[in-house]
Amino acid sequence: MNMHGKYTSQVIDMGFEQQLVHKTFYETLVEAGERDVVSALGDMFFTAHRDGADLSSIRFAQGEVYFHRRDYEAAILKWEQVHHDDLRPWAQKNIADSYYELGRLELAEELYRSIETESETLHAEIILRLFSLYRELGENAKADDMIKRGVTLYPDYPNMTEWARAFFEEQGDWESAVELALGEAVRTSARRWADILTGYVEQGHARTMAPARFSRCLALLYETDRVKFERLVQALWNGYRDGDLYFSWLAEWNRLYDELSIGRDYDWKRIPGLLGEAYAGLMKGPYRLKELVEVVPPLVKSWVSLADGPETAVAAAALLAWSEKFPEAFEEETVNDAAKRLVHAKRQAGEAGVSLFEEIADWAEEQRAGSHFRFRWFVRQLSDSRTHFVLVAGASRHERLAFLRTLVGEAALAAPSAPVLAWRNGGEMEVAKISDDQFTVFSSIDEFQQATGGRGSRFSDDAVIECTAPFSLVPQGIVLLDIGPLGGRASSDHEALVSFSLADSILFLLNGEDPFSSADEQLMLQLRERAPSAPMYVLLPPGDGMVDEEETARIVEEVEAHVRTIVPEANVMVYSPHAPSRKQQQALVGWLEEMRRCVSPVRREEAILTTIRQFIAHLFRQRAEAESRLAELVVWKKEMAAKLSGAIHQLGDLQEEKTAKTAKSFHTVLAEMRGELLTAIPDLLRSMADLVSEDRDFSRLHLELNDKANERLRAYLDEEALPKLRRAMEQWIAATEDEFNECQVFLHEMGEGFNAMFGQERLKLECDFRLLADWRRDTDRLINGVQIDKVNVFLRRTPSQLLLKGAGKLLGAFAQNKAMLAQKYKQFIQTQDYAEVVEAIIQQLLLPFEWFAKSLERDVTQFFHAPLTALDETLKRLELEIAAQEGELKHMRKNPEAYRDPLVLFGIRLRQCEQLAQAASAAVQLRQDENKPISSV
Repeated sequence: MNMHGKYTSQVIDMGFEQQLVHKTFYETLVEAGERDVVSALGDMFFTAHRDGADLSSIRFAQGEVYFHRRDYEAAILKWEQVHHDDLRPWAQKNIADSYYELGRLELAEELYRSIETESETLHAEIILRLFSLYRELGENAKADDMIKRGVTLYPDYPNMTEWARAFFEEQGDWESAVELALGEAVRTSARRWADILTGYVEQGHARTMAPARFSRCLALLYETDRVKFERLVQALWNGYRDGDLYFSWLAEWNRLYDELSIGRDYDWKRIPGLLGEAYAGLMKGPYRLKELVEVVPPLVKSWVSLADGPETAVAAAALLAWSEKFPEAFEEETVNDAAKRLVHAKRQAGEAGVSLFEEIADWAEEQRAGSHFRFRWFVRQLSDSRTHFVLVAGASRHERLAFLRTLVGEAALAAPSAPVLAWRNGGEMEVAKISDDQFTVFSSIDEFQQATGGRGSRFSDDAVIECTAPFSLVPQGIVLLDIGPLGGRASSDHEALVSFSLADSILFLLNGEDPFSSADEQLMLQLRERAPSAPMYVLLPPGDGMVDEEETARIVEEVEAHVRTIVPEANVMVYSPHAPSRKQQQALVGWLEEMRRCVSPVRREEAILTTIRQFIAHLFRQRAEAESRLAELVVWKKEMAAKLSGAIHQLGDLQEEKTAKTAKSFHTVLAEMRGELLTAIPDLLRSMADLVSEDRDFSRLHLELNDKANERLRAYLDEEALPKLRRAMEQWIAATEDEFNECQVFLHEMGEGFNAMFGQERLKLECDFRLLADWRRDTDRLINGVQIDKVNVFLRRTPSQLLLKGAGKLLGAFAQNKAMLAQKYKQFIQTQDYAEVVEAIIQQLLLPFEWFAKSLERDVTQFFHAPLTALDETLKRLELEIAAQEGELKHMRKNPEAYRDPLVLFGIRLRQCEQLAQAASAAVQLRQDENKPISSV
């Protein structure tokens, strides 16, 4: 609301309120120049009191005077007595002012807020006083709310917007400051506020504000002040660039451009440059294509419309490049206008092809798409104006190399099977092998051939072999080039054909047996189509019909006429490719010298752009191939993982089988030994009956028999049982070794099979055969260490033995009883149960072997541990590789635009370069035509 709306025609009322504001109402009651105002008002008060008049106005005036004299309490007393309706709200406000001056801020706030008035002036003053009061109290939130309220209600009131601006700046509340400046610039159309707003934007205080907030202001400035409009546009552009709202700003600019019909009716100084910088930044920035498609087409449209001078060509080329990729985004009239502007614009070298290539190559390395040494080498050669590449074409590869031997000697045969060969005249011998992934330099042809496998070695399709040496017949700066697949059966997209863009001139070798055959003619047409501007020189091998100079000249003229139907400016020379004469060599060197002096910068730039196009296509193809290879690799590795898992289970089963078999055969050995002992020992003890006779001392016979039995047992064990056990153990170990050897053979075959499938030695499945040596040592130690304690065979306390021993002592002295005792002893020995004795002996002999048998499972497990571990670790590594590659493949498929979009943008920038190059080429041709005599034209 306009605060002057109510008082515009009431000058007296306005003046009255201003007196109330400044507390000078008292001046209306006293004479001008009155020196004692207090006394004058006092006299006036007593006179009015005596007359019974209303004293409110006099008291109000007295309060003002006391306030100015800082007698605030007296002023308050006077203003509290004011009851006049018009003056009462002002008196309340003045009382609050007095309490404010006395430092009683809370009471002042309460009084200010209690005032009710319809006066906009008083209301505005109260707002300003409360704003000051809250600032003094440090309540900035309330101060902020109050001043914003004042700006909203009374923006034209004195000091309102200025105090607000100062407060916002002091608080660092730049959003509010910008909103204030923006609102005032639109409301007042004042240039001062436009400058303040632009200053804020230039300082970066508007970066988080929606660009659409500035549209009204920009539209207003466009109509009223183009200079300030352009300055604010520049400030907003620089502020939003690289921020989150940059694309919103670009969309807003595009909308404003259409809505305001911004055109060339004004000499724009800054905006065309901003548009060019924005376009370059968008094309090189980390943006997705779907984002750019929304803003770039209208952006380049405005750029073309507003650009002037050399920049017009760049802008027009950009629009044409985008229109080819996204024709639906451009009207036909817009495209035609850009084409006309490109033709008539002043020339400016746009984005150089070399810098564009370097950017693409560096990006490819960042994407881990390879180093691309070959393409880098191509562009480096094309950038060197001191070199001139001469492509040797025609005939067969064999014939071409034979011809090249006449110029470069044996170096022509350095790598006859390489797809691309190049020879240049230089200082020391050097052979470079160049491919997409490698750049290797050798100091001699021998070293090169040793490293590559000799002359007959095969090379990858992307290989280039460059040979540098002091070739006397090759002029300095000339590089001879041979492309193997050219003219052959190779497909048109063969990697070697990328090298064709190097050719500055073509040296065509005709077929000696059938000069200018249909094959020669077809190849020449292809070369002319591929390189229409490359000069062509034709070598005609001497034939049978060239019997003299006159006939030779006639044949040359005839062939030359035929050749010129395809290549109008071609020259033909007779040259023997196998054994040229000195004159022929000199003539050929003269041709090479002539070629060296003709390097076309326009053709080189076009060749660089062609190479870039091939490079981009190569990167697209490489990505598709990489994704396909990765998918196939993941499938293959999963199959390998399944096979490894199967091998692990198979080996686990084999281990269990061999563990059981080994333990069983060992227990069989022990069981057989036990069985033999169970039979042999009782028989041996029963044979002790042979030692009993009548003449023996029966009182000690049981002792003697017991000793003799132990002696025989010891002899039996040492001489029969233990040797047999040793042989059995050796046979068991030998049989187990045979089993283990079969396992090792199986594992070797398994490992070789896996390694063959992996294409490298990833598995080494070696079992631990040290186990067998350990077993031999342990079994020997157990057999050699057998200690059998003396056994109580006949000294045990069984009833029958006790009876015999007692009878022997009692009756042994009587002769008639000895025969009977001897018979009883024999009978006893032969019928005695020796199971307990035998078991005691077996326990002492075989118990260590029983303990040994318990470790067999652990031992066999250790035997297979290394191969099982190798298989398991290989499987785990393979599973990790699969997980990583599946993640990479998933990323490639889920986010293909991360790789594709930059290449598409590179392609658009390339097309822009091509548009500029074509326009430059056309301009050069036009100037050449203009300089030609009229008759020749």
